[in-house]
Amino acid sequence: MSREVVPDGAGGFHVRFPFDRRLVDLIKSLPRRRWQAADKTWWVPGEDVVALVDLLQPEGFDFDDEVGRLYGERGGTRTLSPPGARRPAPAARVLGRGLFDEPAPAEGGDNYTVGRLNREVRVVLEGAFPAPIWLVGEISGFNRNKHKRHVGFSLVERDAAGETAFQVGAIVFEDTRREIERTLRAAGDPFLLEDEIEVRVAVRVDLYDAWGAYRVVVQDLDVNYTLGEAARRRDEIVRALAAQGLLEKNTSLPFPALPLRVGLITSLGSDAYHDVLRTLKESGFAFSVTAHGARVQGRSTESTVLNALDWFRPRAAHFDVVMICRGGGSRSDLSWFDTETLGRAVASFPIPVVVGIGHEQDLSVLDHVGWRAKTPTAAAAMLVERVRAALLRIDELSASILAGAREHLDAESRRRGDTARRLARAARAFLDMSRISLLAGARQLGQAARRDLAAERRRAQEAARALGPRAARAAAREGERLEARARRLHLVDPRRVVERGYAILRRADGGVVADPAAAPKGARLTADLRGGHLALVSDGPAAGMPARGEE
Repeated sequence: MSREVVPDGAGGFHVRFPFDRRLVDLIKSLPRRRWQAADKTWWVPGEDVVALVDLLQPEGFDFDDEVGRLYGERGGTRTLSPPGARRPAPAARVLGRGLFDEPAPAEGGDNYTVGRLNREVRVVLEGAFPAPIWLVGEISGFNRNKHKRHVGFSLVERDAAGETAFQVGAIVFEDTRREIERTLRAAGDPFLLEDEIEVRVAVRVDLYDAWGAYRVVVQDLDVNYTLGEAARRRDEIVRALAAQGLLEKNTSLPFPALPLRVGLITSLGSDAYHDVLRTLKESGFAFSVTAHGARVQGRSTESTVLNALDWFRPRAAHFDVVMICRGGGSRSDLSWFDTETLGRAVASFPIPVVVGIGHEQDLSVLDHVGWRAKTPTAAAAMLVERVRAALLRIDELSASILAGAREHLDAESRRRGDTARRLARAARAFLDMSRISLLAGARQLGQAARRDLAAERRRAQEAARALGPRAARAAAREGERLEARARRLHLVDPRRVVERGYAILRRADGGVVADPAAAPKGARLTADLRGGHLALVSDGPAAGMPARGEE
């Protein structure tokens, strides 16, 4: 089975390759990949074409034309090498006298055997390179053989596009490998011998005559070169970003007081992933985490992290911060984050980017442009502390507001008490003054009233003395008129009628019966007679007698 990526006809891709644990781990770094057991293929959605090609192109996969077209559309300036493409071989170099000169016809000479040819070429190579040389290259294919005693691999040189331009076979024998590993341990294990690490090694140029295979035999490793080259490259990138004014662009953004909506970029299921989630969960705060998978080691680190940042960028309004996290590792593992493109992407991101990569002593380009935390756990703890500080500040402000309100109420209560006491004193003073004024007025009024009454009494006495005779005459006349009216009233009194033999009929309520209709049959009546009262029962109006008003 070849290594290939083909469309599935429904917008996704099928990835096929013979089983290789390393390739399986690469595919699993894609967040939305899915294993299809029935077809024995990996399925990847079309949206992830850029990350997929960037991940598998260095592994020698063949890509369908449709894959290349989509990659070109979505990858911007990125291009896909055509299947089977080979780069031109470097020009031959003369390594010995006449070795590659035009051979003279073999006239009667001995025939070369393959073994003889290989051995003589080996001698020529040894003569051209009598002593070990320092060779710089990137390790490739080491991981497939690292469990063997003698490890064969390749040293490659890449062009500006990151493609392999030149390569040479290499081998490190067991004793040399053990010595190199001891040297690395003594230096604190700054990196491991593994794929995609650029090294400077002392090699002996050799040809393995049994196979006719040209190779180099590794004899020593320059540890400081790999570390120094990574540091030099990182410093160059930091200086370039500083010249563009990008170093403080992201860290100058205001950091949210409550960074609860978190975007996380890391390898899904890794220790860093679990450390971040556990720290945020154990805080007890309502963090909401959206994780986007990315490779955090190897050549695909840049493309997959950029892909994740591109996913979060248009959705930045829905997040408070984005975290980029990777757990501890060798310094060469972490150097994959040291790219100018990644640094520029983080520096120009619209919301704060918290960087938790490696250990406390590790430093990457992203640490210079983002909000640096020592480790993934420290990055999560940084958010927890921000939220805790915000809540503490809220509590302090609440207590301050309550204390201020209480003080204001106490002062207002004292002010109102003072005002009430002043009002009470003023009211008492006013009442006292009013009482004094009323008493004085009453005395003055009494004196004036007595004076006025005495004056009126004198005037009345004088008027009485003046009106006495006339009043006596008027009173006599009025007395005579009253006696005449009394006699007339006595004559019309109903009792005088009764005394002459008549009766007055009254109803039970005392009302006078003046109409037969007022005394219906059965009505109880009383007759007032001269000699007393007579109880009667009415038989109703008399027959044949017209009622009043019917005449």
